[in-house]
Amino acid sequence: MNNRTEPTSLQTSQRQGLGVRGRPRARRAYVLLGLIFLVLFAAEGWREWTSRQTQLQEVQTASANLAHSLLQEAEGAVAAADAALVAIVGFLELEGTEPAALTRLSSLLVAASANQPQLRGFSVDGRNGMRLISSVPNQTLGVSNASRDYFRHHREDPDRGPLIGPPTQSRRQGYWVITISRRFQDRDGRFAGTVVTSITSATIAGTYAAFDMGREGSIALLHTNGMIMSRYPFDEAVISRILPAVPALLELAASEPAGHYNSVSAIDGVARLGSYQRSERFPLLVIVSSGTSEALAAWVHGAWFRVAAVLAVSCVIVLLGVRLIAQIQRRRQAELVLAESEAEFRMLAEHASDMVSRVGTDGVWRYASPAATRLLGVDPAELVGRRPEDHIHPEDRPEFEALVACLSFGQEQGGLIYRANRTDRSEIWVESTLRLVRDPQTGAPNGYVGISRDVTVSKELETKLAALATTDGLTGIANRRRFDDDLLTEWRRAARDGTSIALLLLDVDHFKAFNDRYGHPAGDECLRSVASSIAATIRRPGDKAARYGGEEFAVILPATDLVGALDVAERVRGAIEALSLRHEGNGTGVVTVSIGVAGTVPSPLVPIETSALIKASDEALYQAKHTGRNRVVVAPFVQAGPLIIDRLVP
Repeated sequence: MNNRTEPTSLQTSQRQGLGVRGRPRARRAYVLLGLIFLVLFAAEGWREWTSRQTQLQEVQTASANLAHSLLQEAEGAVAAADAALVAIVGFLELEGTEPAALTRLSSLLVAASANQPQLRGFSVDGRNGMRLISSVPNQTLGVSNASRDYFRHHREDPDRGPLIGPPTQSRRQGYWVITISRRFQDRDGRFAGTVVTSITSATIAGTYAAFDMGREGSIALLHTNGMIMSRYPFDEAVISRILPAVPALLELAASEPAGHYNSVSAIDGVARLGSYQRSERFPLLVIVSSGTSEALAAWVHGAWFRVAAVLAVSCVIVLLGVRLIAQIQRRRQAELVLAESEAEFRMLAEHASDMVSRVGTDGVWRYASPAATRLLGVDPAELVGRRPEDHIHPEDRPEFEALVACLSFGQEQGGLIYRANRTDRSEIWVESTLRLVRDPQTGAPNGYVGISRDVTVSKELETKLAALATTDGLTGIANRRRFDDDLLTEWRRAARDGTSIALLLLDVDHFKAFNDRYGHPAGDECLRSVASSIAATIRRPGDKAARYGGEEFAVILPATDLVGALDVAERVRGAIEALSLRHEGNGTGVVTVSIGVAGTVPSPLVPIETSALIKASDEALYQAKHTGRNRVVVAPFVQAGPLIIDRLVP
């Protein structure tokens, strides 16, 4: 006996009807699934392209910074060599080229060579081009250099400035040298000869070798006529050559002293990207470049990994989607699918590292996942019936309550970061995303679901990065960006409260001479000492010191009139002078500063004009520097509207 019940014709037709209606829905679902698959890949492709561009920009930024530093170093070396040439020219024009004078000059050449060991010494050629004297070891005297480019230039051109010549090959040793020369004249103003020094291209390339540019990177020093003066990796075959891509680069550098470029090297065929920096003082151009493939190697490796991960996730999504569509087509299994989905959600909530919680319309917890123990240090069961605000820092509760209120009025989702108190009385930063839950019958708001995670580490890192972005890396005080923000903030506060605000601008006296005499490391240490002295001298918590730029500093003095600002300025000037930092290039023999002071009472009825206050203090600083330095000059009171300055008060 067969007990199986056969389906009736009505049941069969109903199932067929459901199947007919379900097929278009299934097709639409498959199309949507395909679109999701494409969107994921398109989004990943865009992200990878953006990441690639970011990587290239970072490499070019690093190249630009290095090119700028190398150009400054080259300019400093040329300036130091030229200073020695100026001293030798002065001696020759005063003493002449008689044998006795040349004998006395010999000690000057030896001293100049000892001070600059990177140079190949100093030599003097007479009016006819014959070598008169030289500090170069084993240099043959009496040899004519009249055919040399630098000698012919100085003989025909009356300009007294220095000449940086193109690369020249040594007649004796055969290596390439770069000459720096000046002409000197007799007492009648006629051409009397040249003074010349030189540095080898290999020496310059040796200094560039200290920088890690990778296997495909290069650093090149070019003359503005296009010739290669030196290059790392060093190859004598390319010295003095003008490569095919150089004219276009020189044309670009003529209008833009600094910039980026991409090219394929004519020397070794390597595709490179990098930056150039042209000197405003000398005919020099520095090019720093990295191999494109080497610069993108890390990105390529990561991109393959990320694309593979997206592909795997997409395949999983497609497989899950196909399975879900197949289940949806079967109406009888709809409730089972729903039950399974709810079970999977609870399983995810129970095993997720983030805390999942459910809050009802009365504002109390209905459910909290086990992650609450790790996040708040409390058993999840103890949270049920309590309010989330009990664990939120009092200062952050209004923002949380405002977000909950928005959800109660129909906002679907929101998030915020706040401080939370753990049961051990420690404080952490928590990021919560709240999503509105609606009543399935009425559609009315029925509380919300929250997902919370500990972001203390990232928050602390964000705070540290924000501090680094507004701190001067050399002196440790505020940088120019922080200064601009603080000045605008204090201006608005003064306008609101009707109080005065004063500004000090300080400039280290003869700081260029300090750098030239003692070197840049000593100059950096000097700036750090000056910054520390300023910070230690200003006493009120609201006073702010900043590095304005180079050897200039600024001090913002809120709620301070000109009399008080003058007193602070004098104390700062005296404190820096009392440091007794040796400075033989300054009249006092020690490091001093000149200070310009300006003050105003901002008005809320006129536009913000912080530039007027800066301009007034800058003009006062200019007056202090041109009336003897090591002094304070106070600008007249700055009006709260258009800038009015009649005179400067010393």
